[in-house]
Amino acid sequence: MDSKTVARSMRGSIGMLAMSWLLSDDTRAKAAERGMGDGMGAYAIGRLGVLGDCPPDNVVAAAYFWEPATMRSMVAEGRSSMSPAQGALIYSEICQAWGQDNLAGMEGVEQLGELLERVVDAAAPHGAPTFVGWRALPRPEQAGPARTFLLAQITRELRFGRHAVAVQAAGMSPLEAILSGPAGEWNADFFGWPKPYPDISGLADQREQIEATTDALHARDFDILTDDERTELRNLAKVARAYATAV
Repeated sequence: MDSKTVARSMRGSIGMLAMSWLLSDDTRAKAAERGMGDGMGAYAIGRLGVLGDCPPDNVVAAAYFWEPATMRSMVAEGRSSMSPAQGALIYSEICQAWGQDNLAGMEGVEQLGELLERVVDAAAPHGAPTFVGWRALPRPEQAGPARTFLLAQITRELRFGRHAVAVQAAGMSPLEAILSGPAGEWNADFFGWPKPYPDISGLADQREQIEATTDALHARDFDILTDDERTELRNLAKVARAYATAV
C-alpha cells in the first residue's frame, strides 16, 4: 500500500478513534475528578496543555479551528485550575486509561502501537505544534492498549497539524473550513463561532483540494514503513476503531 492511501485512511480510523475519548463524558468526568473543572477549560489545559505556559494566542494559533475569543476564555478557565504541564500529564493519563479500557483484548494491539510509534517518532515537526507536544509526553513502558492508544492520539495530532497547514495553504479561513466540512454549522457552533455564517456554497472544490493536500502532506509521515507495513497499519487501525466502538 502506498503512503497516500494509508494517510487518507487515518482520518476515518485513528482520527475518529482518538476523537472518541477527547470529547467523551467519561473523559470530562475524570478530568473534573482530577481538579481540572467540569467545563471546556479542562480541554484547553488538557489536550492543549502540551504547548506549555505560552501566551494564550499561541494556543489559539495551534488549536486553529476554535473561535479565538472562545479559546482564550477556555485557556483562562483551565489555567485557573492548574499549570498547562500538569493538565497535559493528567489528560495523557486519562487517554491511556481509555485505551486500556477500550482496546484490551484486541488482537494486534501491540503491533499497531509499534507501527504508530515508528511513524510518530520519525515524523517532521513542522507545522504541528500539538503533535510535537504530545510526542514529548512520557509513554507507558509496557506495550499494550494504553501505550497504543496514547500513540493513536499522538498520530491524530500529527494529521491535525497537516490539515491545518493545508487549510492555510488553500487560503480558506478556519470558519470556512469548518462550515464546508461534514458537520458544517454544528461544528461551527461547537467551536464557538457566532452566527450569521458566511456563504460557503462555492467552496466545494477548494475543500476537496484541502483534503487532497492533507493526504499528500501526511503521506510523507508513512514513508518510514514498507508497503506491507502500511497495509497492516491501515487494517489494524480500522480494527481498533471498530473494536473500541463495540466494547
